[in-house]
Amino acid sequence: MFYEFSIAFRYLMRSKTHKGIVSFFTFISVLCVTIGVAALIIVSSVMTGFEAELKKKVIGMYAHVTITQSGARALRNWKIPADEAKLMPHVLSTSPFITGPVLMGSMRRGSLLYILGSNPELEKKVSEMEKFITVGSADINNDEIILGDQVARQRGTRIGDVIHLTSTATVQTPDGPKPIRIKYKVAGFFHSGNYEYDSGFGFVTLRAAQDLFKLGNSVHAIKIKLDNVDKAIDIKNMLQEELGPLYSVRTWMDKNKALFSAVQMEKRVMFIILLLISVVAALNIISTLVMVAFQKTKDIGILRSLGATRLSIGVLFTLQGLLISFTGVMFGLICGLLIAHNVDAISKFLERHTGFSFFPPDVYYFDAIPSVIVPADVILVSASAVGLCLLGSLIPAILAARLDPVDALRYE
Repeated sequence: MFYEFSIAFRYLMRSKTHKGIVSFFTFISVLCVTIGVAALIIVSSVMTGFEAELKKKVIGMYAHVTITQSGARALRNWKIPADEAKLMPHVLSTSPFITGPVLMGSMRRGSLLYILGSNPELEKKVSEMEKFITVGSADINNDEIILGDQVARQRGTRIGDVIHLTSTATVQTPDGPKPIRIKYKVAGFFHSGNYEYDSGFGFVTLRAAQDLFKLGNSVHAIKIKLDNVDKAIDIKNMLQEELGPLYSVRTWMDKNKALFSAVQMEKRVMFIILLLISVVAALNIISTLVMVAFQKTKDIGILRSLGATRLSIGVLFTLQGLLISFTGVMFGLICGLLIAHNVDAISKFLERHTGFSFFPPDVYYFDAIPSVIVPADVILVSASAVGLCLLGSLIPAILAARLDPVDALRYE
């Protein structure tokens, strides 16, 4: 095995025939493997980070499990299902909430805003809302509101400003029914990192939301926080069986199933597409080794006449393919891990110098490119690249092993 490795290395890296053309094609093959591995690691890390960050933001703003009234807009006697939920295992806390669209501003110069109304003390126990607040505090009064920082930036709103919110609910007046319009004082801003939330949500107290939507003491739903998010489906099934058909129990996955399914599908499709780069690298290896086999016909004949077996010749050419693949994978791992770890910094650097936005937050939800390097994905990428290159090297290895030493030396 040692002499096969020595000869394989010399054939690839120290070729003196045809002005080193074999070494040039060897370099191209290594480069293709490097690019393929690096691209797969970078894309896989970004897609995994995107999924993890999306999950974090969704759970941070909403709850692990939600209870609503079946077939009804509002949930009356909400304390009954809330008390039932507290008796379930893994349930840490519950909180009633109200959410819905309102018009922010006047009818002529208004914009759509989604309101999240909840008890500030209970909200701290079921969501990450308090951590998202950058200016002000979650402890607000009934006439105050906390806006997403993108809402404030788009509207030019500052702390202390008074805004008008108009809901779809109506109130009877001598002139007929009119929509409810209430003034709120801006008491703070929050930044979740999710552009959709930051540009379209506002947080008020539960009492303020009840007045705005004319719900009385009713709420829209109940949030439930668990000690283990992976238990959400089990708790949902237990709660649904306990509460019966009068209530509807949903998990955070039910509400965002299509979104996370799309992310998973895109991740798999991107992996398959980028794996084609490794296929191109394998084809380059085939062409390089076939060229070596034709150039080294005399050498193969001499080795066979000296007692080298067909297996040894096949191993020799297979080792050449493995040398190319391992070298490319090594450089690909170094480049891929470095870029994946610093992909957001690299993106922002290029944006500053080119003026082109590579990750617009209004399209991709986040204001930074998330990246999570998963060791299992790195191993899978490396193994896939080596496997494809190994398959590619078997073809020229078989051709070289079948060469007859008599034919190889006949015209020498």
